Amino acid sequence: MASTPSTSPSGRPLPVAMLQFLYLLLGMIAVSALGGVLLAAFFLPAVSAASAVAEDGVELFESYPTELEVQPLNEASRIEAADGSLLATFYTENRIMVPLEKISPHMQHAVIAVEDRRFYEHGGVDLKGTARAFLSNMGGGPTQGGSTLTQQYVKNALLMDAVQRGDQEDIKEATEQTYGRKAREAKLAISLEKRWSKDEILNAYLNVAQFGPSQYGVETGARHYFSKNAADLNPGEAALLAGVTNGPNQYDPVDHPEAGEQRRNEVLADMRSEGYITEEEYTQYTEQPVEDMLQIQNVRAGCADAGRSGFFCDYVTRTLLSDPEFAPTYEERQKLLYGGGLTIRTTLDPVKQKIAGEILERRVPGDAQHGFGHSIVTVEPGTGNILTMAENRTFNPYQEVNPGETAINYNVPKALGGSSGFPVGSTFKPFVLQEWLETNHSITDRVSTVREPMSRFPAKCLPRGAWRENPGYNPDNAVSVRISPMETALNATKFSINTAYANMARQLDLCDIAEGARELGVVPATHDPADPQTWDASIEDIYGTELAPAVIVLGEVRISALDMAGAYATYAAGGTYCKPQAVTEVIDRNGEAMPISGAECHQAVDKKVADTMAWTLEQDLEDPRATGKGKIIEGHPAGGKTGTSGSQFHTWYVGFTQHLPRRLPGR
Repeated sequence: MASTPSTSPSGRPLPVAMLQFLYLLLGMIAVSALGGVLLAAFFLPAVSAASAVAEDGVELFESYPTELEVQPLNEASRIEAADGSLLATFYTENRIMVPLEKISPHMQHAVIAVEDRRFYEHGGVDLKGTARAFLSNMGGGPTQGGSTLTQQYVKNALLMDAVQRGDQEDIKEATEQTYGRKAREAKLAISLEKRWSKDEILNAYLNVAQFGPSQYGVETGARHYFSKNAADLNPGEAALLAGVTNGPNQYDPVDHPEAGEQRRNEVLADMRSEGYITEEEYTQYTEQPVEDMLQIQNVRAGCADAGRSGFFCDYVTRTLLSDPEFAPTYEERQKLLYGGGLTIRTTLDPVKQKIAGEILERRVPGDAQHGFGHSIVTVEPGTGNILTMAENRTFNPYQEVNPGETAINYNVPKALGGSSGFPVGSTFKPFVLQEWLETNHSITDRVSTVREPMSRFPAKCLPRGAWRENPGYNPDNAVSVRISPMETALNATKFSINTAYANMARQLDLCDIAEGARELGVVPATHDPADPQTWDASIEDIYGTELAPAVIVLGEVRISALDMAGAYATYAAGGTYCKPQAVTEVIDRNGEAMPISGAECHQAVDKKVADTMAWTLEQDLEDPRATGKGKIIEGHPAGGKTGTSGSQFHTWYVGFTQHLPRRLPGR
């Protein structure tokens, strides 16, 4: 029976694999001239036998690329609150890039000792190690890689680059087990050594290598396993991380503590052999149980780990992903967010956010059986900065949702992660009052409070210039004070008299009221605030069939809480409307500020009108008979308006203060 020829690890018959290896080895020797005399002598018989193909070997080696051309590595981005505290991390690969001076010397010594002890001697390729590994593999001994740290960096960089580009062909080429791949990496390593210093190469390797099942780069590995920075690693911790790299899942000390400990001790032995640690240190760290070393810090990508600020965090990401200033396309914006190593600085005030969350849980607990939702959002007058954004739910963007969890942000428009909005009720009345004042009426003007059917309301943007209906619109009142047949616009506001406001609207124009509200950012929550059409379209297109007195006067229209807060902030800012903003600055991985759609402020209301509006709404708190029930804020002039809708199923309070205190710790 014929015998089966032996095969190489690549699956080829041994003679063919050896011949290919010799081709490439000859080319490597010719190009690198490192260790060439020794290896040429070592392989002299084979070289002599293959002298006819030596030139082909050089030719083959020269055919591989010379320069390593890869895009920057994916690096985790972080979203920060206004005080610089971390809200959330976003990543495709959880990586934090750090310079070599911020990596413990013990960590540097550990990877050199176990991966490439002649790192400072070779020129990118260790021909001794390559030959030894080849002979061991061909002879059936323990499988050896023979790659230098430089080659390993090249391999990882090529693979990460292919993954980031989603190039399946290049991914396959970067991972295939062939001598051709090894030769390509070797040539690139030789070229890299001519352009980079050893420290630059070591730093690059430590930032690209995988130091755990989902941890990329030594800084991320150090934070995950030990809750410390890479700069602070001791020899035992460094050895454990350096060992994990060889098999991120196999040697993971969390799931496989025995294997991780054994591998750590092997690395410590190599460090001792190379003189990086003493015998006493070797004994000290090998005797420490691996479980005692670990202080695991798990970091999940995204807003789910942002706690009470999860909904704000989600709003931040959606804002950036819809911002053409940030990057031209959605795909580019997503790539930046998840791999650009960005620092995203936001407006959130952690102190106020904590208070808002506590109020919500105290008043309307999210896990209560009634299931009512409750939210609070705060916009700073004059800047548009969103200081708080909270709701009585836990942010959960995953498919499995428990009671009291949701991914719907009750505070924002639908396109930015919210619902379709909620009927705002009488909190819409100030926009009627604003139009009343802008058309030369006064808060002292008296209007009828008598209930009667009203079949016509001026509306120039509608057919025939009016809203018409038979038998007509006949609103009722639900006030807690006795009212006269005629009341001032001031009293109509303080006591929220529906009939009076309906009669005010009959002297105005529904289209102008709606347009004035849009000037302050108030549109139905189903419209996308990032879409120019929302602001350029005709007001009748925005409201459609909802352009009616029940909607425009008494607030049977679904608006987001954020837009209402931004509008009311205008009155506290002397008529200056500022579009609500959550992001103040985005810093790229190089420390440079990136373009974003920043604060947008303009004088939307005449200052005299705005000041009158502010004073009128302040009376809602000052007057103990008003809907605000006299709940003044001591030392802070404040005002606002209550609103109910749908048999009080939706209840609102939108208010403002002109003296919003801000006490943030320094960055």
